[in-house]
Amino acid sequence: MRSAAFRERYADLLRVAYLALDDGGPPDVVLARARRAVRSVRPGAPYPRLRARLAAVLLASPPRPRLRPHRLLFRPDPLPPGPARLALRTLSPHERLVYVLHRVEGLTSPEAAAEVSEHLMVSAWDVDRTATAMDLATRLDAASQRAELRAFDPLLVRLRPPPRPPRLWAAVLLVPVVAAALVARPWAQDGGEVPLLVDDADWQRTATPTLAHWPTRGGSRGDRALLSRAAAAWRAHRRDPPSGPIVVLYAGAVDGAAVVVLRDSPGYRDAPMVAQYFERRLSRGVESVRRLDSDFGGLIMLGGTWRYLLPPWLMDPSLAVPGAAPQWRPLAVRDGLTDPVEWRWFTPRCQNYLLFRMTHRPVTGGWPRRVLQFASHNPDAAAPRVWFRGAAAGDERFQNIASHAVACQGAASLSDSGDLRVGRLWTGDLPDGGGPASLTVVDTESPWNAPGSAVLLSPTGRTLTQRGGTNSDYSTGESGMAAAVWWLAKDRWHLVAAAGPGVTTLRTAGELGDHQARGPRPFLHVRGPARRTPPFPATYLPLVWVVAEEPAGTRTTITPS
Repeated sequence: MRSAAFRERYADLLRVAYLALDDGGPPDVVLARARRAVRSVRPGAPYPRLRARLAAVLLASPPRPRLRPHRLLFRPDPLPPGPARLALRTLSPHERLVYVLHRVEGLTSPEAAAEVSEHLMVSAWDVDRTATAMDLATRLDAASQRAELRAFDPLLVRLRPPPRPPRLWAAVLLVPVVAAALVARPWAQDGGEVPLLVDDADWQRTATPTLAHWPTRGGSRGDRALLSRAAAAWRAHRRDPPSGPIVVLYAGAVDGAAVVVLRDSPGYRDAPMVAQYFERRLSRGVESVRRLDSDFGGLIMLGGTWRYLLPPWLMDPSLAVPGAAPQWRPLAVRDGLTDPVEWRWFTPRCQNYLLFRMTHRPVTGGWPRRVLQFASHNPDAAAPRVWFRGAAAGDERFQNIASHAVACQGAASLSDSGDLRVGRLWTGDLPDGGGPASLTVVDTESPWNAPGSAVLLSPTGRTLTQRGGTNSDYSTGESGMAAAVWWLAKDRWHLVAAAGPGVTTLRTAGELGDHQARGPRPFLHVRGPARRTPPFPATYLPLVWVVAEEPAGTRTTITPS
């Protein structure tokens, strides 16, 4: 869910993105890129931090071609630009960004340089030089430039400008273009490049099948013309074109539409993408492209059909709303495609994710094992799997409450995470009559090497704390893990920390003083300040670090929040 700061400042962030990306290209393309950049910024932070994150995204945006054939028949810009916007388009993308931060956002030259210093070698002198160049190009003072650009609202850019009468020379030029298109149309439909198909026997030869072994399914996999159109449409996709050979996962008729699900082959340096191509009575084209977090073959939501694609090694699927006692319902599968799921998405809850339970059963080697995976009704959203560490892997009760906490209690954000690995470091009764609880850690596979989070869970799956810190990432073993959280009970804050059997000592450093706990699974509890007692205001917590020490002398540091 978007934070209040993000919703309130969305227009400002979109203005920064649009002006930084506007090189005079089609307004609909610039607006789409700006919206995508803003959507990629994770909410939940003050506006300056959101703006800094957006700057990092904009600096990573690849350049786009400046071909503008649409100007033959359409007005070039629905909002005629003033002198400041015209001059801004002549700058490089990096100069546009620092100028917008300086003049539009009101940052000083050193502040604008510091905003992008982690990603771009720029100094305050460079910012001043760019501003001086804009003064000379526009012949306006700084206040007039800022007034023009602040008055620009990118939300008013219409995606399809109204047509204007074509000029005579444009109509003459269009005649051979239309004739060539009519001649090439039969070849494009029937003789284009056909994507690759995967044989059904490939996945049966390995004990660890992946996306590369997913066999092509569906009744239309022999329709070469349909597959050619789908592959050509994806290659023409301006935002997310494929990399490497294209492979068909599914091709068939679903609810009156011809559907082709494709994946690319980027190699080992990048994650694959999955595209969905639809042909309906009045429309055709690629409707969604999603980059996967790994090459594991899992659930793929099929457009707006409420159906899911499954690879053949995932069997006996059932689904339930996450909860302490989920009500599992079986889901029928035919030719790799499930029956429709009865989503009630108009009453959002649990991040609009359901929990799917399947059996991973390869034909060659291996052994059957249970797979839990979250999936939503949005084909562009992530579908993370859930793994459980140590003793939690055999505790179904804990798996249920942990899944409920992840999806419904904010223990993790599912829409932008990779696979989850959940562990339990401590179970017992909290001090001062807090009742039974378990200290649970949640690590995400992506982004790689991201720190994990920790929460205290009640026996019903309710989170008792905000997210705390851990010393782990997705690859860290349970033995050396440690976590710390702030817990509020009876108007007093408590520091609660625990570690795995490979940690021998937990100790604190900072404003709470020196405290320590020893043992094979050390548990540390320190009473903190009262909630509203001076000198600790309601929003203040002491600065504290928790140090986890292992027998070999290795130390790691954790901050509880």
